[in-house]
Amino acid sequence: MSALPLVVILGRPNVGKSTLFNRLVGRREAIVADRPGVTVDRLERACDLGEGVQCQLVDTGGIGAGEREGLAAWIEREAQAALALADLVLFVVDAQAGPVPADEEIAARLRRAQAPVLLVANKAENPALAHAFYALGLGDPVPISALHGHGIAKLRARIRALLPASTPHERTQEEAPAICVIGRPNAGKSTLINAWLGAPRVATSPMPGTTRDAVDVRMDWQGRSLILVDTAGQRRRARIRDEVEWAAHVRTERALARADAAVLLIDAADEDGAAVQDVRLARMAWEAGCALVVALSKIDAVDEEARARARRRLMWRLRAFSVPFAEVSAKTGTGLHELLALALALAEKNRMRVPTGRLNRWLGEVQKAQPHPPIDGRPVRLKYAVQTDVRPPTFRVFANRPAAVRPSYTRHLVRRFHEAFDAVGVPVRFVFTATENPYTGR
Repeated sequence: MSALPLVVILGRPNVGKSTLFNRLVGRREAIVADRPGVTVDRLERACDLGEGVQCQLVDTGGIGAGEREGLAAWIEREAQAALALADLVLFVVDAQAGPVPADEEIAARLRRAQAPVLLVANKAENPALAHAFYALGLGDPVPISALHGHGIAKLRARIRALLPASTPHERTQEEAPAICVIGRPNAGKSTLINAWLGAPRVATSPMPGTTRDAVDVRMDWQGRSLILVDTAGQRRRARIRDEVEWAAHVRTERALARADAAVLLIDAADEDGAAVQDVRLARMAWEAGCALVVALSKIDAVDEEARARARRRLMWRLRAFSVPFAEVSAKTGTGLHELLALALALAEKNRMRVPTGRLNRWLGEVQKAQPHPPIDGRPVRLKYAVQTDVRPPTFRVFANRPAAVRPSYTRHLVRRFHEAFDAVGVPVRFVFTATENPYTGR
């Protein structure tokens, strides 16, 4: 199958690139705020352009502001990397502000680029405002309002006309398992992903809040395609005061909802061990249906005694979750291969389907070894089970008294399932229902 053609959105800060990205993909994926520097890493999503044509749309941070240090330099490098791969560039300008020197600087760079460029005049509720941008020498500007949707249909048609003739393309990325990396700020999430990739793909910084969006990065590993999802560091909801940070929290929840597995990263040097927020993150992943592995990060920064103490705290705080544990150091490379292999195996287990015959033999063996205790002197029998879903594996269990099944026995079933099917870390779900009575209604 072919890869989708790459359409890259470029422009200076605050011209509406992320708003346009959201408008084209049809949902609020990129965080939008009225200040520069909100978008740091490249954000990629598949986009349906209509008439059977799709592309991979890329949102980038604002460029051309003249800064060449810190995160501004990272944003410039990310935009340049996207530009080098682009099949088409959407150069977004602010129609209400008119051409400014930063637009002219970006236009000069794009005239030297290999990819075709489509000039998009955003905030052009009055289309006549776009005429001033002919001076940039990039052809006819397309007047739009990304906020209100004006001109978007015409823009889609122009994009379709400029894409390579090999489109439409088949989408392949949804078939790949997605592994989401979560944790509190500065736990080392972006550093871990960069170490797995062997290249600096997502921004890292000692300053909390560097990652804001949930950033997807495609990767080939040992002949397998997978998607790594970097997420923003999560603080307690009560401490979230900023709209951008709140949007990042929501993006993390959405990333978990579409992921197959999650890696919860906890700093080994943190004296709190697994803090309350780490437990909340584990529960968030578990409830979203993500398989889960918990990893101590930065183990190179602590001695063996401190590491053992951190391990004990971790296992105690997260004892309610039946998950595997790992230890890694992105700096030294310790445990990186093993952690990725474990996360990928859990992602595949989260999609497992158990044949009905094998499932019911297991259910019978579990009840024979430890039957459900009688309730009010009457037995509770689990008669038959069928699998109804994956991600996570979900089973409908027919019982004579479904309302009487105790939560403790459900937990017992989950533990026995984990053991029998080598699925520790997978959030298996059992739904109990009454056995259908063939005489009902007669």
